[in-house]
Amino acid sequence: MKIRNIIAVVSGILVSLIIVIIGEAMVHVMNPLPANINIQNKEAFKEFIANAPASLHLIILCNYALACFLGGMVSSALALDKKMNRAMSLGGMFMGVGMFSLISLSHPIWVVICSVFAFLPFSYLGGILGMKMTSTKNKHE
Repeated sequence: MKIRNIIAVVSGILVSLIIVIIGEAMVHVMNPLPANINIQNKEAFKEFIANAPASLHLIILCNYALACFLGGMVSSALALDKKMNRAMSLGGMFMGVGMFSLISLSHPIWVVICSVFAFLPFSYLGGILGMKMTSTKNKHE
């Protein structure tokens, strides 16, 4: 495996992680935890998540979709070959970690189901855009 392909996937993961971190911080700023919720109390936190407004869950899903889109775009744009495989690998990794997080924190089942349409499809769309960006670049060189 060429080192550039590894760098492509790692770069996509880093971009996605930065987007997720920024998005999670924005969620906490816009929807701060109530004063009576102790984050150390896992059951109370899970109950808060389960009863959180739908808008909070939608923001989280949009954040995951954006992270996978941009990460997939970066991965496929930087990769030398099998560009879509690089983007989808990133989407698969984020789907595994994201599903674990969503399920373990007791998000409503509709959020878990909708998240399936956030990780892989948006990585795929980002991969397509990344491939188009590099094919256009290569045609002009």
